[in-house]
Amino acid sequence: MLVLNGSQGIDRDKRIIFTEADLILLCLLDGEKKITDLRPQTGLSTTSIYNNVKRLLDLGLIEDDRKGSPGNRILKLTDKGYRVARLLKILKDELTPKEVELRPE
Repeated sequence: MLVLNGSQGIDRDKRIIFTEADLILLCLLDGEKKITDLRPQTGLSTTSIYNNVKRLLDLGLIEDDRKGSPGNRILKLTDKGYRVARLLKILKDELTPKEVELRPE
């Protein structure tokens, strides 16, 4: 498991715990991406990304265009994957500490 620090990427000490596959789903919630785009956004190794993409494809949570080299394939969420990613986003938003500014009345 890895720790996601808000929208700033991965921080192994803070915030919310997600699996590597969860991080990929959360990235794809913003729209389709190349496999090579996932590495800087998730902080995962290339091997971890490929292993998790295969699992997500097998589970029917994502689909790819199968064009070009493996790193340039475009990934996107399926309807099922979108529903799962939305739940992960709700969980992330609920558990991420909110900054509150206190003002005197």
